[in-house]
Amino acid sequence: MKKWLVLAIYAADIFFCLRAVKNKDSHEYALTKPFLMPLLCGVYLLFLPVQLRRMDYQKYVVLALMFHTLGDMLLLFPRNKTKAFFYAGMLSFLVGHFLYIAWFRNAPVGHSVKVALLTFVIVAVCEYFLYRHLMLGPRRYAPKLLPYSLGLAVLAVSVASTFGNGSHPAATIIALIGVGLFCFSDYCIERRLVRMPLFGQMTVMSTYIAGQSLIILGMLLLQL
Repeated sequence: MKKWLVLAIYAADIFFCLRAVKNKDSHEYALTKPFLMPLLCGVYLLFLPVQLRRMDYQKYVVLALMFHTLGDMLLLFPRNKTKAFFYAGMLSFLVGHFLYIAWFRNAPVGHSVKVALLTFVIVAVCEYFLYRHLMLGPRRYAPKLLPYSLGLAVLAVSVASTFGNGSHPAATIIALIGVGLFCFSDYCIERRLVRMPLFGQMTVMSTYIAGQSLIILGMLLLQL
């Protein structure tokens, strides 16, 4: 019963957060956004079988969502005054990504080197075109953000490596879709930073929330 209650609260917080984005209500947005990842962490832990909650590698998920929460809070500060909070938030998200990677590397979910290598080639091509498009174009993209995009690329490889060898393929695909949505959300932010906006804040937040939720869902299914 408790796990369904926390899931319902998470869904409600998503609703109010996206409503705040739609209505451009900065106060409601600031009140709801910081609770998204802590509630998602609660959903993850409560839906895990009790015996798995005690496993040492679960700390990586908790820590990742803590750093993502910090990133969410830092990104609430307006960028037109200073970019220091933005870069600090980016760094916090990057740390969270590597903690996700640590979970996928340490959890007993099966790994495939061949799939990891194939995914590496795919994301390397994507990184190249991202670099060409946003960093070498007429509106130079901040080079400081390149390590962040590489962090997401490594996360995609780590998730894909769980495909096969005893792991449920659907769980890996769900988590990969989550990473893809996360990447798309960040890509929209990157376009906005170089004054080539693609979509608005509603798309950024909805794909971010969906991406995080699907990554966590994939993690859960990989363990069931």
